[in-house]
Amino acid sequence: MDRTTQAPVMNRPQQAVVLAAGRGSRMGHFTDDQPKCLHPLAGRPILEWTLQALKASGITKVLVIGGWQATALQPWCDVLRVHPRWAQTNMVRSLMLAADWLQQAPTLVVYGDGAYGARALSAALGESPNDVVVPVDTCWLALWSRRFANPLEDAETLVRDGRRILSIGQRPRSLEEVQAQFMGLLRLTPQGWGQLQQRIHHIAADRGEAAVDRLDMTGLLSAFVTGGGTLHAVDVPGGWVEIDSQNDVAAVERALLAPEFSHDFRV
Repeated sequence: MDRTTQAPVMNRPQQAVVLAAGRGSRMGHFTDDQPKCLHPLAGRPILEWTLQALKASGITKVLVIGGWQATALQPWCDVLRVHPRWAQTNMVRSLMLAADWLQQAPTLVVYGDGAYGARALSAALGESPNDVVVPVDTCWLALWSRRFANPLEDAETLVRDGRRILSIGQRPRSLEEVQAQFMGLLRLTPQGWGQLQQRIHHIAADRGEAAVDRLDMTGLLSAFVTGGGTLHAVDVPGGWVEIDSQNDVAAVERALLAPEFSHDFRV
């Protein structure tokens, strides 16, 4: 009898959820009247760079979760939802507002305070049959060294065996504990979102809803792995930046003047 092997479904997202609810207090007065994602970087709002790269990468639908000064986001959004408790909660609660999107189709979750280039997103969207996938920056140290005198002060652990992530989101004691860096991206199939939802419900039942309010993304991913979930990495060699402060803005603007900046998001 002839046998045929069916190729695995690669679950490439064609929709994205951008999490942009926070004020960005470390930006000071620069976010008094606008969300951090609209701060200019290399001549354009941070969010514009990312939306442009999403479109170039084949993402056809984008939902933005706003909070602080959310009305300023309306000209940039296909679909905008406002998180009413953005000031009292962390990133996971923003993600939960997109539950209906996450249940419908494979989705790329994107942090609003990162400027992502098409090259980075193309790598992040590379083939993977897995349900919960974390694009990770393998060149992270080149960027963190420009942002911080001691990169370990801000980096988080990420230890893996091949593509499988074994631990994530802790404070590192050495560079060996940071094999790559979380870059504010997460790929979920509907099944993967269901698995994360189960972990969120477990946390709420065990520690209360306030614990979910405080939960950031790497905290959720860490709890997911600890609870037996399977988390896979996709390697991304730079091509993006994270903006947390005016120091980051200045460091990135300087780096863009240097030749062959590994994290040039304009490419």
